[in-house]
Amino acid sequence: MIRLNFSGIKTRKELHRYLKEKLGFPDYYGENLDALYDLLTQIREKLAITIEGLSSCNERTQGYGNRVLRVMKDAERVTEGLTVMLEEKSGAQNADRSRAPEGNVCPIDQAVSFARPHVFSLTAIREAPPAQGIFYREDGSPYLRLCLKNACDAELVIGQEKHVFWEIKPDLWELSLRLAPGFYYVTLLVDGVEVLSPFLPIGYGFCRPCNYLEIGPAAEFYSVQDVPQGSVRHEYFFSKVTQKRETCLVYAPAGYEESAQKYPVLYLQHGFGENETGWVWQGRIGEIMDNLLAQKKAVPMLIVMADGMLREWQGQEEKLVQERFSTLLLQDIIPFVESKYRVRSDREHRAMAGLSMGSVQTSMTVFSHPELFGWLGLFSGFMRNVITAEERADGHLDALLENPEEFLRDNRLFFRAMGKQDEFFRFFREEDELCQNHGIRHVRREYEGGHDWNVWRKCAYDFLQMLFIEETVSE
Repeated sequence: MIRLNFSGIKTRKELHRYLKEKLGFPDYYGENLDALYDLLTQIREKLAITIEGLSSCNERTQGYGNRVLRVMKDAERVTEGLTVMLEEKSGAQNADRSRAPEGNVCPIDQAVSFARPHVFSLTAIREAPPAQGIFYREDGSPYLRLCLKNACDAELVIGQEKHVFWEIKPDLWELSLRLAPGFYYVTLLVDGVEVLSPFLPIGYGFCRPCNYLEIGPAAEFYSVQDVPQGSVRHEYFFSKVTQKRETCLVYAPAGYEESAQKYPVLYLQHGFGENETGWVWQGRIGEIMDNLLAQKKAVPMLIVMADGMLREWQGQEEKLVQERFSTLLLQDIIPFVESKYRVRSDREHRAMAGLSMGSVQTSMTVFSHPELFGWLGLFSGFMRNVITAEERADGHLDALLENPEEFLRDNRLFFRAMGKQDEFFRFFREEDELCQNHGIRHVRREYEGGHDWNVWRKCAYDFLQMLFIEETVSE
């Protein structure tokens, strides 16, 4: 066995000279990655190479240490008797539990099936399973550790970037991450095949179950705190519109069961490819509302979340039909909620909001029925129908643009918010001009971030504090 310590390496040249000395390479070693691969694949005896100090080497060589390790792992796959292992001794925190630095815990919900952070199989009766999931080093940096038996290659895709796992022990793979705290959708690729890991949080996005990361420390406004907790109820009802059983989730504040009062209602919609669980798991809406109520910064209310991905067959193709959700909401969901829950049913106590695609559904519904809703919020949102671009059905705007004074007279809050780096920002600019040209008063917010849940959580946090207060909100 040869143990390599990269922690003192400062340059690429120094790294290759160190490898030449420790591995006994000949004088003609070319001190480059191709030469390293060639010599490693010529090894004919059993050789185990252990590497430590990779993180500090990467910091000094702009990630070159990772490239060296990748070449060594490639050589390992084709060279009988060669074994390359990575040992990171950078003060990793206790690997038996996931926790954020400085004691500020991040949400540990692991799946929509309410699984706990550690998943055990029946094999655990006979053998101790390796600790897997999200962990943190002493400096607060996150890393992932997953057991992937017989895998040859593992990658994590975040946005448009691929991050490579390293096999630190046989079948045990690790990936260090440089991510700011917050939410990230991720895709795990094992030998080029997309897989779903039960050891990472699971949500519903991209029209399927998917993994995501919740990197700590959690922001205070959505962290789990020692405050009265509301409940999220899973409801089912038969829809006259779809002619089948539909479902919705209803957040009720702490004290709902003990109280006899009637509550205002917010109908809150998710984005494209998600479903009614999005605002609960990805959006942390329950934690946000619990914390606001405990601080007396919001009015107690019910929050209703339903699946907006309504489709219908058009010829041989099943298509998303935006306007269909408005019909479902008005004919089925609102009557169901108002028949089962103690809610106030006038427009002054009924609000609607949504993100991205859900904002289009909100615009379609509220602008077409201002007599039913007194409050609306568009998060990374659109007044026009820009989701189903081939139709661009913007008839819901006609009445608003023809007579904005009538809408503004009765509207209590029109809230528009988005991320400064949102890919759809040009659409928001166009709608800024639309509002300005027609004198449409509204509250507008911008946050650092793109078209993602880190922005939408902030949108909800601000919006909830403005809902159902006595005076009209304006800027």
